[in-house]
Amino acid sequence: MRKSFSAFFLTFFFFAFTVAAASQVVVKSDQASRLANGDPSAAVIYQYKFENERFVVPLQELEFDGNGHGHFRFKKKETEEIVNELTVSSSVLFQIQSLFSQLNFLSSQENYQHKKDFSHLGTVTISQIQSGKERSVKFNYSDNPAINQLREIFQNIVTQETRFFELETVRATDPLSTPAQMRMLDDELRSKRIADPNRFVPLLKDLKLDEGVPLITRNHAERLLQRISKEK
Repeated sequence: MRKSFSAFFLTFFFFAFTVAAASQVVVKSDQASRLANGDPSAAVIYQYKFENERFVVPLQELEFDGNGHGHFRFKKKETEEIVNELTVSSSVLFQIQSLFSQLNFLSSQENYQHKKDFSHLGTVTISQIQSGKERSVKFNYSDNPAINQLREIFQNIVTQETRFFELETVRATDPLSTPAQMRMLDDELRSKRIADPNRFVPLLKDLKLDEGVPLITRNHAERLLQRISKEK
C-alpha cells in the first residue's frame, strides 16, 4: 500500500511540475529584429549561453537588451524547453555594461580561451550586438579577470532565475518541499551566487504569509527578508 501511494505521489508531482512549467513557457521575442527596426530600448543586445551535455540541465541561455528586458531559456534532460521572461535589475545591468566596455568587447580580437582545454566544465558563449556590430566568443576556461567576472555575473543571473522558477513551481505543486528550496536559496545567497537578492523580496513576503506552506518555510522567508534588507 505504501509503495503504491509513493508511486502515485511521484506520478502526480511529475505531472503537476510539467503543467506548471508549461504554463510559464512564452514565445521568445526576436530581440535582434527589434534592434534592426530601430527600437531604442534594444540599442544593444547581450547574450549568454552555457552548454554541457553531462549536466542535468545541459542548456542555459540569457538574452536581454539595453534596458535589461529579455528572456531566460533552459532545458533539463528529457523535458521540454522552458522560456521565461527576464528583467535584469539596473544595478546588475550597470556591472555588465561596465565590463563589456572595459573589455572593449566589440572591437577586441582577444581569444579568451585558456591554452589548456577544460571542456568537461562546459562551454560558455558570450555575445554582444550593437550599432551594426556583432561579436561572439566561446570558451570553457579563461585567465582573463574581466571576462571571468562577466561570466560569473551571467551565471549568477542564471542561478537566480532558476531558483525563482523552482521555488514558485514547488510552492504551487508540492508545498511540503518548499523548506528544501529555501535551504538552497539560503546557501546561494550566502555564497553570493544570486545576482540581485532583491529579486526574491516580493516572493518571500508572500511566502511568509502563506499558510499553505509549512511554518518552517514561513519563518525561513522572514529570516531571509531581514538579511536581504541588512545587506542593502
